[in-house]
Amino acid sequence: MRWYADLPAARARQLAADALWLVLVVASLLLGRAVAAAVSALADPARGVAGGAADLSRQLAGAGEGAAGVPLVGDELAGPLQRAAAGAASLAAAGQEQVDAVLRVATVLGVATAAVPVVLVTLARGVPRLRWQRRADEARRLAATPGGRELLALRALALRTPGELLAAHPEPVAAWRRGDEGAVRALAGLQLRAAGLRPRDADAPASPRPDPDPDPGPGPHPGPHQR
Repeated sequence: MRWYADLPAARARQLAADALWLVLVVASLLLGRAVAAAVSALADPARGVAGGAADLSRQLAGAGEGAAGVPLVGDELAGPLQRAAAGAASLAAAGQEQVDAVLRVATVLGVATAAVPVVLVTLARGVPRLRWQRRADEARRLAATPGGRELLALRALALRTPGELLAAHPEPVAAWRRGDEGAVRALAGLQLRAAGLRPRDADAPASPRPDPDPDPGPGPHPGPHQR
């Protein structure tokens, strides 16, 4: 499969389009990353609350364990501290759930922000490129056969401008109708160049046609008045 055109101008346009596609893809990825980071920053307050509640829960739990060792009133002192520690742990868990929810939203938004333009620019670049590759491969196959060259010449007559046709041959239509090999080759080359391909035999001299009355070889030949 052919990836780039043969002619420098057409190949330069393709390379420029590929470079633009790459720049847009990188920009989309960076934009998606920035969106994900911006949304993730919204989780900072909840993250701070969750962290503070978790620390408070650990401290209250430690205090409850210490109070439980006090003689006579240890259980009365440890009970409220343990309940407060449990409440702080619940608050920490709720804060962590909020943090996780914000991070999931950030991930989805970041991926969507990057994926949508990447898909669009890839389709906008990839579909024409695949179509050109199919046309280029088909044109090369046609140019390899005499009948294919005639078809390419016919396509040139139908698709190219009058100025292009006259530049290729002074009488393009009439010569094509006569089956002029030079005109067919020139018109086929015109169509190949329009597709960005370099005609390999466009400048080759036309092969001589076989003599319609070949020499039958040695032997008697009728004279000019013999029948």
